[in-house]
Amino acid sequence: MRDSTSTPAASPAAAPRPFPLLLLGWALPLLAATLGGFCGDWHWLLDLMSHFRWYYLLAAAGGLVVAFLRRAGIATRTVLAAALVLNSVTMLPYWLPVTQPAIRSAGAASERVSVISLNVLRFNTDTAPAIDYLRRRSADVVTVLEVSPEWGRALESLADVYPHRLITARPDSFGLAVLSRWPLGKPVVADFGGTGYPGIVSDVERPAGGFRVIAIHPYPPAGRARGERLVRYLHATAAAAASSPLPCIVAGDFNATPWSAGFRAFATGSGLRDTALGRGVQPTWNARNIFMRIPIDHIFAPPTATVVRRTIGPDVGSDHFPVEAELLLPAR
Repeated sequence: MRDSTSTPAASPAAAPRPFPLLLLGWALPLLAATLGGFCGDWHWLLDLMSHFRWYYLLAAAGGLVVAFLRRAGIATRTVLAAALVLNSVTMLPYWLPVTQPAIRSAGAASERVSVISLNVLRFNTDTAPAIDYLRRRSADVVTVLEVSPEWGRALESLADVYPHRLITARPDSFGLAVLSRWPLGKPVVADFGGTGYPGIVSDVERPAGGFRVIAIHPYPPAGRARGERLVRYLHATAAAAASSPLPCIVAGDFNATPWSAGFRAFATGSGLRDTALGRGVQPTWNARNIFMRIPIDHIFAPPTATVVRRTIGPDVGSDHFPVEAELLLPAR
């Protein structure tokens, strides 16, 4: 007789959970992009990956929270933690306090130099907001990028505020200008690195002691040849700054974030200090897209200078925000 007692069927193996696998499939490319950004010297596409560390950091932090809440596997959590740590360590200098010369009460007012760098966007035909902003801020020295003939005429209207200026307007995106409240000594237009993209080099005859200002705007690194030109341009600018007989300030649209190969080479070769260090990441582009903003506009100062203030200015109609810095620059 057959035993009527039924034996419970064995439970089928638990089916893999789709969400943790999906999270791992998202975390691995995030870590790959993070690591690729360290290899920008090898290929321009890898260097492009370095520009978005701010977003990698946010994505890794958010992903790690989700991984713990949804009890994702150890592999997923490890990958996300690695991306979080690598990007955090790379960006940490922009939040850590910076050792710099103390502010001295004696002579501090005469040593103060305020600087603005602004890419006005040559396609922006409404010049009034930017011109009003520059007039209101009335910085000591201003570097202006993407100066078209129309923008050149608009900048001339600031002659009462900036009686000393060199404006080199161009129909493309590489017109430049340096505006100054103090006399400019021997301003020249330089072709950095033989790239065909200009920069302006000028001494500034400040009563408390002269300094040099270099305004730059290399071509964006879109493609191998242009990426190589950008690196060449920044190398040549670094050499010009390092060889300056006067304290040197370099300001402009670098088309490079602090984590890219060209930027790192410039910072090392110039001997100057990024004024944003210790003040957090301050994205300047794209002003029109809140979800895609990276820091590509910069002001560098001598290590002997004290950075009193460094911030991002208001929206003036460009796709870039202005960069503002106030320095104590001792006379040599």
